[in-house]
Amino acid sequence: MNLFEKMTDQLHETLDSALALALHHKNAEVTPLHMLSAMLNNSQGILIQALQKMSVDIPALRLSVQSELNKFAKVSQISKQNIQLNQALIESLENAQGLMAKMGDSFIAADVYLVANMSLFESVLKPYLDTKELQKTLEFLRKGRTIQDKNDDSNLESLEKFGIDLTQKALENKLDPVIGRDEEIIRMMQILIRKTKITLFYWASLEWGKRLLWKV
Repeated sequence: MNLFEKMTDQLHETLDSALALALHHKNAEVTPLHMLSAMLNNSQGILIQALQKMSVDIPALRLSVQSELNKFAKVSQISKQNIQLNQALIESLENAQGLMAKMGDSFIAADVYLVANMSLFESVLKPYLDTKELQKTLEFLRKGRTIQDKNDDSNLESLEKFGIDLTQKALENKLDPVIGRDEEIIRMMQILIRKTKITLFYWASLEWGKRLLWKV
């Protein structure tokens, strides 16, 4: 399996978008900066989710990257047939492949590409964010999961977008207080923390205020 076959669907889409950007700007080569710009233009992507969590000024960052792209040399005769991936981009994908293996992933995901090449983007990102904090945020969004399928990083984003992390809300003290039935709650927690191999289900009826805990 070659380097490009090792990419997740999302990273492949990012590369396609980066190529389209290079063609739009009449650049002879696709670079890591085109990749970063493509990620910033993907409103559903992992980078945008991380930047939103960090309260980064995303429009300003987009404009800054766009300004850097405008500095690239332009050529008149450029097409999909003769545009190339420059050496820095190929090396950045190889860097990501190395980190992929260390993380136990089977495919190169978008977040791994970013983390593996953070130093490449340091100069353009630094005015807007702390790259170490960005890396931590990307790791938080990953939540220890591994990428074993080409669409797994899209699944990570879906969980973050549509799911609710109750553990994180509890750590941030954002959960609504539980009122009454203290003894029942304590007993339930005692059962839940037992180190057994049973599967527990918890059911609550909002209408009647009843609780039921059972195991299978």
